[in-house]
This record gives sequence, C-alpha cells and structure tokens, in this order.
Amino acid sequence: MWFVLLLVAFIIWIFYRLFKFWIIDPWLIHRDLWAQGIPGRHIPIVGEILHVRKSILAENPLEHSTVLAAQFGNYYRVSFGPVARLDTFDPALINGVLKTNARAYHKAYIMRLVLGVLLGRNNLLMAEDEIHAQHRRLIAPVFQHQNLNSMISLMVDITLDHIQKWSAAAIVAHHDNKSLTLNMHEKMARLTLDIVTGCVFGTEIISDENVHETIYRAVTESLELMEKRLYNMIAIIPIINRLPLSSKRRIDKCISEGKNIIRRIVDDRPRSCVGQNFAMLEAKIMLALMIRRFHFELEPGQKLVPEIVVTMRPKYGMWMRVLPR
Repeated sequence: MWFVLLLVAFIIWIFYRLFKFWIIDPWLIHRDLWAQGIPGRHIPIVGEILHVRKSILAENPLEHSTVLAAQFGNYYRVSFGPVARLDTFDPALINGVLKTNARAYHKAYIMRLVLGVLLGRNNLLMAEDEIHAQHRRLIAPVFQHQNLNSMISLMVDITLDHIQKWSAAAIVAHHDNKSLTLNMHEKMARLTLDIVTGCVFGTEIISDENVHETIYRAVTESLELMEKRLYNMIAIIPIINRLPLSSKRRIDKCISEGKNIIRRIVDDRPRSCVGQNFAMLEAKIMLALMIRRFHFELEPGQKLVPEIVVTMRPKYGMWMRVLPR
C-alpha cells in the first residue's frame, strides 16, 4: 500500500515539475515583464523555436530577430522553447547587463546548457558571483604585459610561415594563369590555433597534424550536434537532455577526444599563461602582416550565411582570392 502511494506521489511530482517548467514558470515571467510595460509575445511550450528554425533553414538566421525588432522595438519579451527571455538591441541596456550591473545577472539557462556541455561547469568561464571574482584574483598576477611582449616575435614567425605557404601557392597559381582562392575562415582558424598552441605549449606541437585535426573536428562536430539538439529542444528539456541518445553520445565522444589531446599536451610539455590581451595582440599582428603582403577579394557568387551557436561563423566558409601585392 505504502509503495503504491509513494509511486503515485512520485509520478504526480514528475508531472508537476514538467508542468511547472513548460507552462507555469514562463507564464509568470511573461506576466511580470508585461506588467512592466515590456512589449512582446508568449507562445507556450515551443516559443519562437519554429520561427528561428525556419529562418535557419532559409539560410537567413537573423531574419526572425529583425522581424521581432521591427514589430516590438529595441527590446521585447519572447520565449525560446519553454524558456522565457528578454531580447534587446539597445546599447545602453546591453552595457547595463554586461558591465554596469553585471553582478545582478547570471548566465542564461540555455547558455549554461550549451557552454556547460562543451566546456564543463567548474571553470573560470562558467563560474558566477564571488567564485568567479575569486578565480580572477588568483590568476591576475600572471596576466602581465611582459608575458605578451615575449610572445610577439613568435606570433610574427608563425604568421610569416603561413604567409610564405600562401605566397608559394599563389606563385604556382600564377604560372597556371589562375588566381589563388582560399577558404579564409579555415585558414584563419588554423593560423589562430597554431599561434595559441605555439605560444602556450611551444612550437614543436604546431607540426603535429593529429592534434590540429582532432581539436578542429571535435569543436566543429560538437557545435553542429549541439545546434541540432537545441533547435529540436532535446538540449532544453530536463532529464531528456541527459539521456544517452545518439547525439549525446557523439558529443560526449568529441569532448572526450578533445580533452584527452589537451591533457596529453599539458602533461607532456611546459606551458605559459598568455594573458588577457592575447587575442587582440594576436589579431593585430596577423592582420597587419597579411594585409601588407596580400590583397584580398571575396570570391563572387558564393553564399555567405552566418551560423550562430556559441559564436558567429560562415556556414559554408569564406572563399577569397588572394593576390600578392
């Protein structure tokens, strides 16, 4: 008898949790936002996912956001699946969320799901509040300018090595009365990876093709799988998103392979900290050297479709004609 009662209570609790997640919580949030005069709309259960997915299939992923902005203005309330959210294009509001009042906000539920799966949850990027501040204070002393200054020559050498390869390919193409056409998205990703691995772990790792291939494939494939799970709502639904479905197993495999490669690199080699201004310095050096050596033209007739998961990237690459100056 008691077992039956406990089983019934457990089933009722499960149904209540699902009903609360899908119906009650988003409705309460939309009600509070509506009471504050925030425009928008609430589509129960699926939210805007079907519209967003339609835009993605039409290869115009920003179209639906543009339509909503034209209808409601610079800020509005919508839902992504059952998750209520406030979207804004207002620079002042964005500054308030990300900078002025950053301590009053936490990472969105969907962002925690996506980044948490790909990067883990117990790290500097995903930590919140005082834990995040404590981690930053602990690592701040190693973010010194002298660390960056010592890496400039290595960044230049690695970039020039890539440029030399492109120059050789351009000469061969010129002899064949052709122009050199490269997928610059892929080339820049490879160059960036070479600089990061070279500066952090040493230049000997740059020649290891297996490392590059494994990391690039793991990141690319896991992002594609996460995008599909997100727009099918599998990644959003509690309990379901933890089931060992095919997509979940493939993501776990990619992450495991990437972690094993990185762990092997870290264990086998000395490493150094790159610092918080590393990315900006890297971009300036790469672009300055490339523009001084080459003239770039977009290949006409190609589709430039933005793909948005964690970052924005060209779905079909970015093919450019590379002409020596």
